[in-house]
Amino acid sequence: MASIAQRDALSRRLSAALCVAMLAAFGWGLHRVTAGFEVWTFEGRRQLQLQTGSLRAASVSLQGVSGLAPQLWYGGPAQPAAYLVDFIYTRCPGVCRALGSEFQQLQRALAADPTAGAVHLVSISFDVAHDSAAGLAHYAIQLGAAPAWWTMAVPATADDATTLLHSLGVVAISDGQGGFVHNGAIHLLDAQGRLRGLFGFDQWPQALAAARQTAKLPPGVTR
Repeated sequence: MASIAQRDALSRRLSAALCVAMLAAFGWGLHRVTAGFEVWTFEGRRQLQLQTGSLRAASVSLQGVSGLAPQLWYGGPAQPAAYLVDFIYTRCPGVCRALGSEFQQLQRALAADPTAGAVHLVSISFDVAHDSAAGLAHYAIQLGAAPAWWTMAVPATADDATTLLHSLGVVAISDGQGGFVHNGAIHLLDAQGRLRGLFGFDQWPQALAAARQTAKLPPGVTR
């Protein structure tokens, strides 16, 4: 019969082996999620996906302020060649308001340039449960969004919202108080819905310059 000391030693060895196995599993999972430890945040991972061209907006049903589906990317040759897109919800007291202010400046810059029709602004709410067409219309009035330059839309269903956000690596998590914690970026999409650039909410001049450059490129060409 094994002595108490032997049993204690065996127990310690088993515990150590279990810890090693757990650390190995954690390390493997971390290696996979962080792309070989190169990425430590979701936004950093998204930057890598952007560089590989693997992010493209899913084609989902959207509703505009009139209740009708706006024609955005995938809309054909008559549509804008580049889009600057943010993801918001109308009850947001923080980053969405900052993005709204930046989009107001973008709209003024586009309206002042008669050749800027190839670039269009889009604000998409992911709060399907609260942001109706009427609510978006009120939000658009608050921000002075002119339909010629700036489209407000919301996915038709919660599944559409999830699909669209996931396709572009956008994270929107409930904050437990009725709101969301989410990415606060300006997304540059081309006419095929491919993500071509990511910009901080205070980098609207750089976003606009990149959008104008994208609009000049032939379809399928990247630079």
